[in-house]
Amino acid sequence: ARLLDEIGKCKALTAGASAAGVRVHLLPTRPRDIEDDSQFHYGVLGPNAASDSGKPGAEAKRYLDETTGPEKPRVYRNAVILLAPSRDGLEVASARVRDYLAWEEVRSDLKEQEKEGNVDSARMLTLSINIDKARGRMPDAVKQAYCTVVTVSDKNEIQAFKINVTDEPHFTIIKNDNRSRIRDSSISAEALLPGGPYDLWREGETSRRVKDLSGAFAQMPHLPKMLKTQAITDTLVEGCLAGAFVLKLTRPDG
Repeated sequence: ARLLDEIGKCKALTAGASAAGVRVHLLPTRPRDIEDDSQFHYGVLGPNAASDSGKPGAEAKRYLDETTGPEKPRVYRNAVILLAPSRDGLEVASARVRDYLAWEEVRSDLKEQEKEGNVDSARMLTLSINIDKARGRMPDAVKQAYCTVVTVSDKNEIQAFKINVTDEPHFTIIKNDNRSRIRDSSISAEALLPGGPYDLWREGETSRRVKDLSGAFAQMPHLPKMLKTQAITDTLVEGCLAGAFVLKLTRPDG
């Protein structure tokens, strides 16, 4: 319980994600806690989802494969990216928590002895210093433990890779890692057209719904993970307006 409390208080795990337009899920308890829609979702998973590079945990995989259960698979898998603790990092963080709780137990025992006048002030001061040190080690251990990203690769396979935890927020590190395939910049209208690099049009199609084009980025793993689906819609609108303007300029009747 104390470990979960420390994870929940570690601001570095989620800092900057909401501001980037991302739906943040801190310690979800089940896959359906992360909605299955075209919005970008960032989940910070609990200890049960511990994963290592190249070895995504079974619990972490469930969040990408399922919604309410195995019978209802997740559709928008490309719109979810997860952060999980590594197994070794989790052991270290758990040890730091146990160390702190042990010192708290010592304080409880000494408090009882203090009532009988059997504890000198120097001993209590030493205890206080050790408790402060133990308390201070927990946040950094939690921060370092959360170093494994679990998401869908461009081949629609669940992958897990390790990030280098620094002073930057975890989401910033993840976003800047090419393996995440996250894109927060706009895309050109030409890329969405038939024959464009994203291959969004089926043979023979003369039209597609805007909703389908924007939602494709959340479904199709070969496409980049777009932080803001509105950016795709805006690109389509701008492309249509530009096309209409060109058409007006080139019409013989002016």
